[in-house]
Amino acid sequence: MVEVGTLSEYIPASWFHPLGIHKVLKRFWHRLPDVAGSLFITLTIDPLDFSGPESAFKHSRKRIRKIFYALRKGVMWDGKVYKIKSPYAVKLEFHENGWPHFHIVFLTKRFLPPDLVAHLWGFGRTDVRRIITEEFHYLLKYVTKAQSLPDWILNKKRLRVFQPSRGFLLPETDKKQPKEPKEDEQKVPAKRKTTTLGQRIVNWSRMAKIVGPTGFVRIINFPAAFIDILDRLVVGIAREGRYLGDRKVIINKRKEMLPWLTTAQEICHSPGYSYSGS
Repeated sequence: MVEVGTLSEYIPASWFHPLGIHKVLKRFWHRLPDVAGSLFITLTIDPLDFSGPESAFKHSRKRIRKIFYALRKGVMWDGKVYKIKSPYAVKLEFHENGWPHFHIVFLTKRFLPPDLVAHLWGFGRTDVRRIITEEFHYLLKYVTKAQSLPDWILNKKRLRVFQPSRGFLLPETDKKQPKEPKEDEQKVPAKRKTTTLGQRIVNWSRMAKIVGPTGFVRIINFPAAFIDILDRLVVGIAREGRYLGDRKVIINKRKEMLPWLTTAQEICHSPGYSYSGS
């Protein structure tokens, strides 16, 4: 039996995809420093101080930049000057209600009074302690569930989730390795630059890829979500012995793609159908 290809869902390199986040991390994982014992700060936001999470996000990012500037210059607190010029990284996360919070790792073991951090922040609760490398790696692997993203995030075109300062990441040892990503998602073709994050998430859900026996990859765009099509076809595919698990299907003949296209059209015309996501 000649295998035409293996059909599977498309996994984008995105912080907002449960599997795609690993593609993002792969780009710079080899350059992560050992942060054991480093200064670790968490900044949360009091909802009573802002009209909504988007306003809080906008103002809090400005406040964080001011904190970095103040610490580089030095801040007098309790009769002592505290100055930190060490490289740092900021990790953005979201609570289930859509409100942002921030994790900051300074590559220093210097002490910073919690009261001083609370004073510089002023927007809500703060936490100051030391971090272990395993905890840092865990933080990098999570942002939020795509289904939980509120409209104010989905309507954005770009959103930087992880921002390392100069000197935080280790130098490249192999020039062939890709540079760390500067955006939250994979590089998008020029014609798609105007799409929002929400639109890209929907587009990704409708995409699949076929990998041929020679390694050739072809991207397919369905009019309905890949997982919704698979849910309707998986029993028949499994009976034929073509389901590999993990949402992967063997395509032996071109005509085996016809049910996918037909089912996608049927789903799109179903009353009240809406994309279910991944």
